[in-house]
Amino acid sequence: MTKERTQEVVILGGGYAGLMAAVRLANRRVPARVTLVDAKAEFPERIRLHQVAAGQQLRRRSIPELLRGTGVEFIQGRASELDPEAQLVAVQTRDGQRTLRYDWLLYALGSQVDLSPIPGLRQHTVALDDRSTAKDLAARLERLGDGRVLIVGGGLTGIEAAVELAERFPRLAIELVTAGALGEDLSPAGAAHIRRVFERHGIALREHARIEEIQEGVARLAGGERIPFDICLWAGGFRAPGLAARAGLPTNERGQVIVDRTLQVPGHPEILVAGDAALAPGPGGKPLRMSCAAGQPMGAHAGDTLARLIRGQEPEPFRFSYILRCISLGRHDGLIQFVASDDTPRDRVLTGRAAAVVKEAICRYTLTSVEAERRLRLPLYWWLRPTETASYALPAGARTGVTTDV
Repeated sequence: MTKERTQEVVILGGGYAGLMAAVRLANRRVPARVTLVDAKAEFPERIRLHQVAAGQQLRRRSIPELLRGTGVEFIQGRASELDPEAQLVAVQTRDGQRTLRYDWLLYALGSQVDLSPIPGLRQHTVALDDRSTAKDLAARLERLGDGRVLIVGGGLTGIEAAVELAERFPRLAIELVTAGALGEDLSPAGAAHIRRVFERHGIALREHARIEEIQEGVARLAGGERIPFDICLWAGGFRAPGLAARAGLPTNERGQVIVDRTLQVPGHPEILVAGDAALAPGPGGKPLRMSCAAGQPMGAHAGDTLARLIRGQEPEPFRFSYILRCISLGRHDGLIQFVASDDTPRDRVLTGRAAAVVKEAICRYTLTSVEAERRLRLPLYWWLRPTETASYALPAGARTGVTTDV
């Protein structure tokens, strides 16, 4: 009887999707050597960065700690080149460049704040991209005293940061600017609650305002009006890294990789993509939005799919359904917006202290579920799976080739 060849699996990215996939695959006990690559050894826990920016001391977790006992090798380094034809990845480490060969690749590099659309963003704003930038912001806010803080972006990142900072630094004059209406993707009850919280904390709100340029200490609106600030926090959107596009994989305008229903890349079935870096089909014919809520289930499915592929089995389609959206509104308030399977808001909401407790429980579950799988070696992480699988046509913006790297 011939021994099965040990196959090489490389996972790029140690966030919610990549970490979940690594632990899930390790527990499947297939003949594979699994290597996880991330530029930082500390797990980012991005869903809590607004708390770090407010100066809260949260438990630091390292990726090697979360992988302990799984047999997964961790390499701290940045993936700089990807050659899908040769099935090679170049990784820049502190000791120089390493080249990794793979039989199977999971691309889970996540997303980062998009600082490209407006002149002056890189020079004159801060963004919550990782714990380091969040801690730097917290230190600046401590020194600022009673200055002016401008937050640009009316999505979850902007809303959560605005309330968290207003609660922690009540002397600050905080203003949020959004191109649309606050809470426009929520139910009327959900949007109304956020407005009440903003009013309670004295957060100024400017809606339907588009910023055209950021200068030192000043944001210029499309109509010419200028908004002064001491610190500008940019929360205006995210994009995926440019590595996949440079490698010739199909991407959209935000750098996300186009995948099929199994999370495999068309034309490259040996490459799977999960998390924010994936443009994956979701319920209602819409792509899944960038979120931990979708990213971690994608990671678990990717781990299971890799195990099936290594065994020579057919991959199964990824099934996912939205249930709710959780918004932190400081330490004592929150909003749980119940949604349909396609993420359309329902009328029902949960607010106040009860919502804050639910939000905290869900945040904790993201890591406790990984730890439980690691310790017990069982597929314990759960998400809602509809009976039907989603599909959609290749987006018009999809392309192969080089996009601007960020």
